[in-house]
Amino acid sequence: VGALRVAAVLHRTSPSSPPPPPPPPPSSSLASLEGSGLGREASHDAPFNSVITAYARSSDPRAADRALAVLARLEDLSPLLRVGATVTSYNAAMDCCAKRGEPGRALDTFERMRGKGVTPDSTSYDTVLNAFARDDKVGSAERAWEFLCQLEEERTSGESNFVPSSVSYSTIINAFARASGKDHGGLSAARKAKEIYERLLDRTLDGTVHGFADPFANSCFLNCCANVRGARSERKEALIMAIDAFEDMKRRPDVAGEPNQYTFGTMMKACTRLSSDEAERRRLMESLFVQACGRGALSGAVLGQFLRHTPSQVSARAILSLGGSKREIPDSWYRNVPRKHWPAPMTNNDDGYY
Repeated sequence: VGALRVAAVLHRTSPSSPPPPPPPPPSSSLASLEGSGLGREASHDAPFNSVITAYARSSDPRAADRALAVLARLEDLSPLLRVGATVTSYNAAMDCCAKRGEPGRALDTFERMRGKGVTPDSTSYDTVLNAFARDDKVGSAERAWEFLCQLEEERTSGESNFVPSSVSYSTIINAFARASGKDHGGLSAARKAKEIYERLLDRTLDGTVHGFADPFANSCFLNCCANVRGARSERKEALIMAIDAFEDMKRRPDVAGEPNQYTFGTMMKACTRLSSDEAERRRLMESLFVQACGRGALSGAVLGQFLRHTPSQVSARAILSLGGSKREIPDSWYRNVPRKHWPAPMTNNDDGYY
């Protein structure tokens, strides 16, 4: 409610017609701002940021227009306020554009911020990446990758001190994962994601990407492979890429992260979709199940996939061979899984199997 009142003060337009980007505020508007605490007492950007954030969360189809209008008004008022538009203001506007599927406007706002002399922070960069990554239009994933490459070049040249994180790379890999399941993506999108994933591993090895090894990027890449459709040869190549990344993760957990329940769940997804025949699918699924139990990564989702995609005789034999029973499984199988993702109590089906 407070944000909407501020918006009314800022726009001064009739509620019956959507407001265009507002002109420079008349003196009556400035008087209202001061009377509402936006002038003398609270000369900062927080109320404006609240309005922009409210638009980002709203269902208004013109939310991006309105958020950018508020940002423009804040920029116009900067000479009158002790603090003008800050990086938080621009981040909120970019987030609104991203959520409305307008990555181009998010990028324009990013460049506008830098043109105003406001230094972007890590949220600024990742917001632009997210804007392109969540967009379904053809070429959006490629534009996200081009933007990150530009940032890497700027850092090398000294124009920027931004260091892409594993989240930055994962965001782009996710964008290609979305594209790999579409006609315009397919195997070429998975190949590009592989290139980006391997660059992340190289950056982690040379110390460019700081922090702990994150398994999330691996899951994003496995998901990209799993989404590949098309000819049998294309699915086979995608499966081989997924298996290679999974095995490399086990060999180098200090670089790629430790396999967790999401790793196994996504790898199972790849195997069920990409296997060339039933025998291969059964063999791969049983192997993944055994490994997940050994690593304490058997979540309810992983167990569910195993049971759904293998014959009941096979799943029962595997469970019994590892020390489980027809009605319960050892705690050690899910010892590294958060409690909310633990497998549900075991029950038999009509055939007497799990």
